[in-house]
Amino acid sequence: MNTLESLFPAQPDYSGSWQAIYLEPIIGSGEKIAIVATAIGVDKQCKVIQAIRPELLDCLYGSQAEKMQAMIDWVMNSANNEINTNGTLSNWSPPFDGVKLGQEHIAADENIEGILKQAIRISASLSTLALDAEREDDEEQPRQYSENWTRSIADEIRLISPHFASHFNKRIKISDTDILTSYGFLTDKYVSNFGLLVPSRLSASLNSMKAKLFDLESLKKSQLLVKPVTYEMIIGMPAFDDPTLSNKAVNRLQDTVKMVSELANSEDINLIQTKNAKQAAEHLISLAA
Repeated sequence: MNTLESLFPAQPDYSGSWQAIYLEPIIGSGEKIAIVATAIGVDKQCKVIQAIRPELLDCLYGSQAEKMQAMIDWVMNSANNEINTNGTLSNWSPPFDGVKLGQEHIAADENIEGILKQAIRISASLSTLALDAEREDDEEQPRQYSENWTRSIADEIRLISPHFASHFNKRIKISDTDILTSYGFLTDKYVSNFGLLVPSRLSASLNSMKAKLFDLESLKKSQLLVKPVTYEMIIGMPAFDDPTLSNKAVNRLQDTVKMVSELANSEDINLIQTKNAKQAAEHLISLAA
């Protein structure tokens, strides 16, 4: 039927609301950045996510990025607890000064992740602009992110099973030369390297991961008498439905994961995808124990 209504898409079935939470880094300055986005659906489903990507924190705050991340985690946990307890943020008290709750916005989309994408797109320009302004020629930052990723996994291991910490960053000789090759985690029966897929630095991230896969392959084919039985590449990456990622970024991330998977499978190296350091650490312990 050729009516005016048929020219427009139908209203999405899922509805709810979103709110952004802002941080004033210098209290009293009036400058605010969106650090958290929350969404509550009519079905009572709720989600609280970080609105500014971790790699951007590294760029903005350098050595202070970890402290900023800890503050964001504090706010996220507080807001999440409030929603789970009371179903709303109406009476929420921020955990420290300089944190402000934004206005509630009614929204509709396919699901709660879609509502969160709206929240990010409308309130968190730093997150969306960071992905659109990709810089693939910078190799140093992905190396730094990867080192931070490895350190975070080691920190989680120390909390869960401290005796495994000594197996990190092992350097061994695998050829006739005197050159030592470094591995992220190594025991007599198990070895893994760690990689991090940074959405705004995928080309450089991929190059780093290829090198680590090659090191695993070299150990597997070496003439060492005692070699691990299980070889893995553990990668840290956002979920494909992460609301802070644009559709373009998700497509490129999926293509990159597919390429890494093909490279790993060709050498019988397991590719393990993890969302955070704790998940990676728990997997390590389950394999190495």
